[in-house]
Amino acid sequence: MDIQSIKVDLIHWITKLDDRKVLEQMQAYKDRQEEGLSKAHKALLDERIASYEKDPSKVLDWDDVMKDIENGQ
Repeated sequence: MDIQSIKVDLIHWITKLDDRKVLEQMQAYKDRQEEGLSKAHKALLDERIASYEKDPSKVLDWDDVMKDIENGQ
């Protein structure tokens, strides 16, 4: 099913939907998607990207982080 077909299918489903809780959850999801990143989150990401670009060797490998967690470190 292509993306347009999925959209049309969802539109038809939503127009028939009477479950207020589901509709409110969908509205909340839509609102979160439209908000994007908060200024604080964007600033934190910008700071971390700058730190990485300054010294890319100072990163931790995900597998090493997980091993440390598993070993209680």
